[in-house]
Amino acid sequence: MRNIAAVMIVGLMAVSAACDSDPSNDDVVNVVATTTILGDVVRNVVGDAAEVEVLMPVGVDPHDFQPSSQQVAAIQRADLVVVNGLGLEEGLLDVLDAAASDGVRVWEVGLDIDPLSFGVTAEGDQHDDHGDGDLDPHFWLDPRRVARAALLLGDQLSEVAPDSDWVAAADRYGAELVAVDEGSIAALSVIASSDRKLVTNHRSFGYFADRYGFEVVGTVIPGGASLANPSSAELASLVGAIERERVPAIFTENVEPDVLATAVAAEVGYDVAVVELYTGSLGEPGSDGDTLIKMLESNVARMAEALGTL
Repeated sequence: MRNIAAVMIVGLMAVSAACDSDPSNDDVVNVVATTTILGDVVRNVVGDAAEVEVLMPVGVDPHDFQPSSQQVAAIQRADLVVVNGLGLEEGLLDVLDAAASDGVRVWEVGLDIDPLSFGVTAEGDQHDDHGDGDLDPHFWLDPRRVARAALLLGDQLSEVAPDSDWVAAADRYGAELVAVDEGSIAALSVIASSDRKLVTNHRSFGYFADRYGFEVVGTVIPGGASLANPSSAELASLVGAIERERVPAIFTENVEPDVLATAVAAEVGYDVAVVELYTGSLGEPGSDGDTLIKMLESNVARMAEALGTL
């Protein structure tokens, strides 16, 4: 047994030495992004100049994600960890805190893009389940804020690897996001200001509403997180708000089942459409939401179709 153990130790030491002696390991910038959305932003800025690992798979709710041991190790060896923050990655908080304490560069994007507070919906719902005061983490649904985040990412990367022109790439991607914003304004012009009323699955559209002049009338799931369970009284209150405001559609999410939303729609005294949008995750490869830009454009198109014919 001692001989076997000795052989194993020598083998591990040899592998470690080989890795340490490989100069390419020191030259590669390793970036870890928590969500698929942040991963897309990072990849658009770094291109082929860095290795990017995205922790969350497509379709996973960021509020409900738990990392594997391999992913924890990836965070510990990263040159930069890009985190949404504002309490979004609830299952990663301890891991990220520990990494930052160990000297890993962890950047919480949400704190740097002028975060909004959760507002009060028409039925009086004002809950916060994130543990970061009342700040809303869902900033990626405002392309102007994401453009700002891309520029800040360029600055972060310049601190990690100053020899690359990260800022120029960030400028280019930011310009694309500004174009998406301008296109969204045009596409949403078919919706009258009096009809810009949203009912969504949970409180993830505050930044969108703020940017494009919508009012969030209510949500199926109370609070800013997607893990709460609404009571029958809360659902009945939502039905009343929908009927009172004459809202024609409930917008659901690609990361959550639409069962409750469908049940609420069935209780309304007129036909209410249930329309899925991309929220906490990109879509599957090949879908109309497999990049952040395509996801934002798809959401706007679906919203314009559902609300623009009133």
